[in-house]
Amino acid sequence: MVLYLKAESDIPDLVIDFIEVKLKSGKVISLTWNESEFDREDGQFEARYKGVYFDDEYGNGRLPELKDMEVQHIELYSECEDVSSFKLRELSFHDGEESLAFSYPGLLPERSSDALGECMNQIQKTTQLKGDLAV
Repeated sequence: MVLYLKAESDIPDLVIDFIEVKLKSGKVISLTWNESEFDREDGQFEARYKGVYFDDEYGNGRLPELKDMEVQHIELYSECEDVSSFKLRELSFHDGEESLAFSYPGLLPERSSDALGECMNQIQKTTQLKGDLAV
């Protein structure tokens, strides 16, 4: 199973650790994956997650369980502590010939450029620190 995710975000080092969803049955599971690829461009975040797991079980063949699911939580990670500019737009699951897509329209909350500047400075400091440790 492969998961494609689209979101709006200006967080330059955003990583998604897992996605928690509530199934139609009422059971809450964590979606994780084996491999991830992502792209950030012009405030857009797109990711491809391959080898999706439902908790600790491989998700292949289980696509119907996701029908009518609700996203409960998305665990975001960034060196910048402010992840408020993340807005989920689409989740699309593909399993063999089957697919299931969810769309999340809405407005992206405004984020001040000062907060983004602080985040960039913190990321640069972290990068410099890591570089100094490697020498």
